[in-house]
Amino acid sequence: MLLLATSKGILRLKGGEASLFPAEGLLDEEGRPRYERLLKALREAGAGRGAYLGLGPGFVLLRLQPFPSLQGFSLEEAVLAEAERSPLFGGEELLADYYLVAPEDERHVRVLYAALPKRAAGLLARLRPARVEPLPLALWRYALAKSEGQTLLVVENLAHTVALFAGGVLQGFRYLTLPADEGTPELAEEIARSLALFGHPDPVEEAWLLGLPEPPRVPPGLPAARVEQGVALDLEAFLEAPGPLLDLRPRGRALGEGLPREAQLAAFLAALFFALGLMGQSFFGQMAAREAERAEALRRQVDLLKAQAFQPTRPQGLGLEDVLKVAAERPETLWLTRLEAEEARLYLEGKALDPYAPLLLARRLGGKVGPLERGSIGDRTVYDWEVEVGPAQAR
Repeated sequence: MLLLATSKGILRLKGGEASLFPAEGLLDEEGRPRYERLLKALREAGAGRGAYLGLGPGFVLLRLQPFPSLQGFSLEEAVLAEAERSPLFGGEELLADYYLVAPEDERHVRVLYAALPKRAAGLLARLRPARVEPLPLALWRYALAKSEGQTLLVVENLAHTVALFAGGVLQGFRYLTLPADEGTPELAEEIARSLALFGHPDPVEEAWLLGLPEPPRVPPGLPAARVEQGVALDLEAFLEAPGPLLDLRPRGRALGEGLPREAQLAAFLAALFFALGLMGQSFFGQMAAREAERAEALRRQVDLLKAQAFQPTRPQGLGLEDVLKVAAERPETLWLTRLEAEEARLYLEGKALDPYAPLLLARRLGGKVGPLERGSIGDRTVYDWEVEVGPAQAR
């Protein structure tokens, strides 16, 4: 079951049917959200354990912007600090989540982030939902899964946004000043101006106009070669589709959270020695074995390249010196988990403690960085990365 909260009420999707449950007073006179009333309206609409909750712009903050690398300041802290600057929540303590969209340059990464008050997240958690995320992310993933164009425009009438994707990567989005359902030449002009703001002034290959209970009307002059309209009654099938994904459910408190840094360190060390005494060699033995296997694989790769290096008829391409360059240029907060060396390219995969290290490595090697994905090892945030270096780039 999907429950989508807008300022007009709750839209429920269940069994391929859409039902609207009107609700009054979800926002106060100043436009601030009333989360207690929202919780009541969701319950009346049938929200229960395992439901998906999509929140409109009146209830949750959603932004896209680049973040720089700041010495001693993690990306998580930077996102939360930026979210707290919003006047929407009046200085309340916030819960935030973020999605790494794409690298901007060697010291910046483009981030889509969302936030809402921890108090509100706690109230919504009483419903035991499967996920809590901003509208219109599920609609974006729906359009991305169905689209066949390289450049994709998505206009939707639940949060009234316009978004541009190129090669499946979010280039920009904004909230429309005109209703997405209006279907007027003025709306087409606003969409065209939005595309220019996103750095794409030309028409897109494909545009999807998505909505519930009906799709937006096609405005005359919409800058798209092909236009599709859709009513996303099967939206639930696309909740896990590739694309931006956020979750604003409360997370368990980290060890020592809320304590001074010195106290956090002491708590961490105490827990670490206690855990080592309990686990013995089991967990860390497995980690050491995996790292030993990776090291052995890399050693074999280097031995192969050494053999190639001393062959009189060695083919032209990438070789030992390029691998050694990778080792020399590797930032301290980054390590390799995979290396492929071919005549035409070097392909690297690994993990990093911050999202800027892969960008720096790619810049030093003259290569290009692939998508960054956020993960974790224990309670530590890590980033999966990939870098490709071609022969023209490496020389």
